[in-house]
Amino acid sequence: MCVAKCVIIAFALSISVVSSWDIAITTGDQLEFYTNKTKEKDEVGRFRDLTALAHDAVHNLLLFVDKQGDNASIFSYNLATKKSQPLVGRRSHESIQGLAFDPVSGKIFWPDTEDKIIYWTSLWSRSKTDIYGKVLLNMTHEIPRDIAVDSCRGYIYWTNINVTKPTIERARLDGTGREVIIDKDIYMPVSIAVDQRTKSLYWVDDKEGIHYTIETSDLDGGNRRKVVVGIHHHPNTLTVSKDSLYWVDWAYKTVWKIDKDAPPYTEPEEFLTFSNGNIKPFGIVANYNIKDQIEGIPECKTVWEMQKNKMNETFDIPTDSTFDVGLFCLHGEGSGNKCECIQGYTGDRCEISVCQNFCLNGECKVGSEGPTCRCKKGYAGLRCEKNVCNGFCLNSGECSINSDKPACKCPDNFEGGRCERKKLEVATTMAPVKDICNCTNNANSSPGHPVRNSQTSDSPLVTTTETLLVGDDFVESCAGWDGVRDPILMALGVLCGLLSLLCAILITKVLQLKRRPRIKKRIIVNKNVTPLTARPDQCEITIENCCNMNICETPCFEPKSTIRPNLLNTKQGKEEKRNLIANMENPDDMY
Repeated sequence: MCVAKCVIIAFALSISVVSSWDIAITTGDQLEFYTNKTKEKDEVGRFRDLTALAHDAVHNLLLFVDKQGDNASIFSYNLATKKSQPLVGRRSHESIQGLAFDPVSGKIFWPDTEDKIIYWTSLWSRSKTDIYGKVLLNMTHEIPRDIAVDSCRGYIYWTNINVTKPTIERARLDGTGREVIIDKDIYMPVSIAVDQRTKSLYWVDDKEGIHYTIETSDLDGGNRRKVVVGIHHHPNTLTVSKDSLYWVDWAYKTVWKIDKDAPPYTEPEEFLTFSNGNIKPFGIVANYNIKDQIEGIPECKTVWEMQKNKMNETFDIPTDSTFDVGLFCLHGEGSGNKCECIQGYTGDRCEISVCQNFCLNGECKVGSEGPTCRCKKGYAGLRCEKNVCNGFCLNSGECSINSDKPACKCPDNFEGGRCERKKLEVATTMAPVKDICNCTNNANSSPGHPVRNSQTSDSPLVTTTETLLVGDDFVESCAGWDGVRDPILMALGVLCGLLSLLCAILITKVLQLKRRPRIKKRIIVNKNVTPLTARPDQCEITIENCCNMNICETPCFEPKSTIRPNLLNTKQGKEEKRNLIANMENPDDMY
């Protein structure tokens, strides 16, 4: 008896601890619990990317979506036992952003925005064929995003975010009685919640542009009013508690709070802010006690009776055998309380694939040696982790895959297999026969074309035009007269010619001066020496190095006796020189 009391006390304490949180939030791979803006705890399992979140206050369960789960997408988390287990198998290309649970029928409801379908499944009794859920409502033009359940009155409510015709609709739990309750003055209702005590709907409308509103109405769409009107928020999910509204804002990565009965134009309170830039919150639920929701409400009699039974049977905690929750092996066969997994899977329920996240960009196959990858086009490596185009094309070239090999599309000014070479300038020549090129600017000419005179020439000379390709621009040049360039070139040419002529003259003069004989001799003439001949009047000439002198170089003195009298009084000049030469040609016999 004492042991039983201890167990009862311990369980009661665990229930009080479990119920101590205010809100729960899914963010990244974690399920976090907060009380008075303080994180109480977080639960991290084998999850990757948690999104939608729902709360079953009757059975003390949380239900959530892991959009990157191996083979299951919807899971349950028991707040008392702190155990999670898969509930619904994962479909390919699904997009679940809303989730709701009805504790009376034991049904889970979720919309798939990709398939435009609302699915359901029961947790009470089902076969393995029901693990992916059944179709409740199949839509053509509507795009269901979020969903809520009114267990007291047996309705489901959902939002349609097709901006061409957005609506808020409802139907019975079996899909019958579908009707539109809100279709005016609405743009994109992203989230919805039901307050069973006040018989009210709350929804978030992400208006066009920077505006958003949080509005409320009766369960049939009447008595509509706005609770919050704001800007610069990107609301995602909404939940309701006994006294307050909470919503997740992706713009600021913040959870905001406002009283349900706040007066108009009341500013919301910043409840939580997530500073991690890589992770943002998604789903949110408030710990709305079931007694506060349904006590004293006639329509909630069934839920109240169920709650009373659960209170009386508090110690009969719902187990897997009671709910038949997820008792299936996803990839294997059950053997007692264990699963025997097929090749390539592991885990308690064979829910973990060994190929999960193994091949980064390819298909994974499991063989005798383990997982192997078949890479997608453009990837290589053991796990297809290498992009063959990464860094292959240089100089801003565009890479593409051609026959499983990278190929580059180069910019206009580069070429080569990897765009590694700069393209050379290309010159082309046009040779008009009669047109004369006019290189002056003309307003009537178009860029990239030469301007020509209208006159024609009969000259056989051909004027050519060169076109230089520089990048994307065509530069025209021609061989005609340039008023600035050509005179300068002509002046330089004339100057060079004159300088060359002057140099030639100077060189000639220098060579001539080098040819002139330079006599380095000493000549001594003495008239007073003793004459060697019988001619006393003749002067004696002493010559050094006489052998080196020719007849023209030998100095001579003509005796005055031999000079004609008429020449004595004349000036020395040409006549004297002529006389001297004549005497030399007919010399007197000195011996």
